[in-house]
Amino acid sequence: MPNGNKAMADDPKKKSDPSPPSAAGSTVAGLFVAVGHEGQRLVSENGSEWKNQQYGKEGEVYRCVRFGNGCYVAAGTYGGKNIFAVSRDGASWVTSSKDGQYKNFIRGMGFGLNMFLAVGGDPGTVGSSSPFTASSTDGVAWSDYVSISGKNILRRVAFGNNLFVGVGDRGRRAASPDGKTWTDAPDVKAIDTLVDVAFGNGIFVGVGLHGLRMMSTDGVKWTHRVLGEEGEHLNAIVFAEDRFVAVGMGATYLSPDGVVWKRHENKDAPLTVAYGKKVFLGANWKGRLMLSSDAIEWKQVHKCEHHVEAVAFGA
Repeated sequence: MPNGNKAMADDPKKKSDPSPPSAAGSTVAGLFVAVGHEGQRLVSENGSEWKNQQYGKEGEVYRCVRFGNGCYVAAGTYGGKNIFAVSRDGASWVTSSKDGQYKNFIRGMGFGLNMFLAVGGDPGTVGSSSPFTASSTDGVAWSDYVSISGKNILRRVAFGNNLFVGVGDRGRRAASPDGKTWTDAPDVKAIDTLVDVAFGNGIFVGVGLHGLRMMSTDGVKWTHRVLGEEGEHLNAIVFAEDRFVAVGMGATYLSPDGVVWKRHENKDAPLTVAYGKKVFLGANWKGRLMLSSDAIEWKQVHKCEHHVEAVAFGA
């Protein structure tokens, strides 16, 4: 975008409301939200028409976004800091930051037990990536970083059965009742690394490389391991009303129970997916927002100037 416009977008008066989220007006539920590089945030009511596109500083990257407690909360990094943006209506955003000490980098976020749970660590460290969590009820004020057990970081989190279940590097899969104390699945293999996880119908389902799919009720014991075709990497999974929908490179898999799957060849599938209002929204390189009614046939509905890292729907 032209420098003049970007300068306007970087004006704090343009990009955030100084009042706390609780005073920023009533919640506008049912919005799709997309966030990504250069601090960009934008929203849509139907997934097709996008508005309120806003930017932060050059170098800011929002890596995840969730809806809960009436707020849309995005989290990411800027230099050695973790950054946050909170909105109730998708138009006015409250931004804040927390020193990450160049090692506590947020990589994912879940919502459960009336709180947002951020997960991450230092992915560049060899041997131990110093995994941690942090929590918040409003997305603005965050707890201290809590070091958790294990050598490898968690990158994606789902909540269900009164448990947070996370998946991360080198096959790590773990469960926690409070976001602080985690129990790891035993004897994991790096080849079984899960890229994403979702909860529905009382079970967790994780997906990963080469069409990998596994299911669990407690996040520790994983069963029904199945693979797809080589190179058929599954990048995202959501629970859409009555079935799990796993989207990957060249194929979409559907299952009501995480055990029996039906494969469909897809085209131009996105790297991250959200579901709401009976449509699937996804993002692909670079800044392409994709829409689908079945997660199989995708079409581009919007092109952002910068890459979109994450999408979400606020129910």
